[in-house]
Parts: sequence; structure tokens; C-alpha cells
Amino acid sequence: MISAQDSAFHASDPVNWRWTETTPLIFSVPQARILGNLYVAARPNLGVALSAVAIAQGICRQPFEMDFSDAQMHLPCPESFTKYTLENGLSVEVTKPPTEYKFNYEYKLGGGCSFELYFRALHEPFDCNDPVHNPMLRDDKKHAFDERFGDQWGNPAPDPRYPSGHYEMMGHVTGELELRGKRYKVDSYDVMDHSWSRRTETSKRAVSFLSAVFGEDYGLHLAMPLDIRRGETAYDNENLRFGYVMEDGQLYGIVKAKVDSNGTDMLPMNCHVVATDERGKVHELHGAAIAAHPWYNFNPSHVCFQSLMRWQAGTRIGYSEMGDIYGLEFLAERRSRHGRKG
Repeated sequence: MISAQDSAFHASDPVNWRWTETTPLIFSVPQARILGNLYVAARPNLGVALSAVAIAQGICRQPFEMDFSDAQMHLPCPESFTKYTLENGLSVEVTKPPTEYKFNYEYKLGGGCSFELYFRALHEPFDCNDPVHNPMLRDDKKHAFDERFGDQWGNPAPDPRYPSGHYEMMGHVTGELELRGKRYKVDSYDVMDHSWSRRTETSKRAVSFLSAVFGEDYGLHLAMPLDIRRGETAYDNENLRFGYVMEDGQLYGIVKAKVDSNGTDMLPMNCHVVATDERGKVHELHGAAIAAHPWYNFNPSHVCFQSLMRWQAGTRIGYSEMGDIYGLEFLAERRSRHGRKG
């Protein structure tokens, strides 16, 4: 069960320098085909933090085509994780823990980007480590350690004295973005999360973070492991780790899902999802990318092939993010000239 205290830093073994806490936010301006991200990864036992801001319009096959990028490592770690300002110009305040946030940013080197954004969750946080929320935990065979999820995202905690955690919230993001002199109103729906765990950056992760939010009353989210088969992205539907449906503020864990997608340069361009929740209700979605880019700088050992999808469920339309996240070593084993897998 997630509480207000889970927005703050959690207790950890002081000698565990790998302990990490994260706060990401995904936002968009669908009418302008703009997808934006901010990401904070703090390592309080080392006293440092990483922060990345990345924004792109339309289809960008290469990272140098993206409209704005500011990624900075080894910033001083804040004393608090509920109200702080980093040296890169990003301020974060949890205005109503754990469900409401305010984000302010202004690029310190001049004029490239600024924003003021507000996130309001549409439901209580979904706790992927709680079997009440996540029915996949009720079957031990479906909760074995999977290196593709790393030390977080629903893997068992390596040290029971300091349990790890990860929760998701679908929410409404509002505010204003200024991008190289142009102003945009932000009024979008997507998923943000917060994680805390020992975090070993071994570049072995491979997971799809898929969100389809259609407004205040309905949305779907999945965390699906990935593979590379015959050089193409493959979704490991048999090893779904967690997912949920939100309907009218109520959460229903997903027990089965099938994801099919194709793309270009590993960017998801089309997607078909069929998911069954714990009530037995089937949800079918179709997605088509209106923006996409390879986001390398949120983590030096990983890349997120990220798309802003136009989702359709029956007659309903929604716009939110789908990201296929790969460790670079995972890809090298399967896509490089010396790769021996895939």
C-alpha cells in the first residue's frame, strides 16, 4: 500500500551506494506532435543526482534531430525528494503527496526551453509490489527474478530490510511549455511513476513501458519484457510483469496481455494491444505514432525508443507514451557485429 510518505526518500543501508530514487514525468502537446520528458534519478548515499529534460516534435530517427536536450549528471543530491531545486534549473514540489506534483524548469544556458507543469493523479497509486493491486504476484512462477527489469520494476527486493518499491499513476498534466521561443499549452494525459531500490546499471534491462490514457475515466498501463528476435523487437507476452486498467477511478490488475508492434529504427510506429483484467474484461487498443525519438540521455547505459501514440479504443481516442527501454549491452549482445544472441 502506497502512502503519502512514499513520495519522500526511503530508508536505505548507508553503505549501499547503488540505492536510487526516481521521479519521471511524461507530457505532450498532441496537436503539435510534441512529446516531452523530464527525469530525476537521485542516489542519496552518494550525494549525487542525474536529471534529464528531452523534448521532440514529430518523428526523429536520430537523437540529434530532437528539439531540446539537457542531461546533467553528478548534480548535488537534494536533501528532500518532495520539494527541491536542482542545479540544472529544475524544481519539483509534491503539492499533495503522493498524487499531485508541480514542476518548473528553465534552461540556464539561455532560451532553449522552460515550462511550468502540474500533474494530478486520476486514482490512488498502483503498487506493483502489492498482490491486492497486482494479480501477477499471486503466482510465484510469474514473479521470479527477471534481469530485464533490473533491480526495480517488480523484481523481488535483494535486501528485505530495505524493500524496494515502484508505483504508477495515470494523471492529467497541465501547464505551459516554451520551446525555442514558441509557447504551447500543455493539456495531456499520461503515466508517471516513482521508484526506489538498489539500482545496478548493468545495461541488461529490456522492458516496454506502455500507457494509453483516454481521459479522466479510462486508461491502461503495461510493463512488458522485451526481446530481440531475428533483429526485430519482440514483446514477451508470456512474462508480463504487471499492468492495470483504470475505470472511473477504480483499478483492476491485468492478468493477461498480448502486444504486437512494428516500427522503424526500433521506434514503435504501430501497436495492437489485447489485455484481460482480473474481472475477465477484455480491452483492445490500436495505436499509431504521431511523434517518436530515441531518448538516450535519461540514463547513459540505456536507450528508450519512445513514441507518442494516438490510441483508439472503440470510439475513444487518447494520446500517451509508449517506450521500449533497452540496456545498451542487451542490444549489443543481439544487434552488434559481435553479438551472439537474437
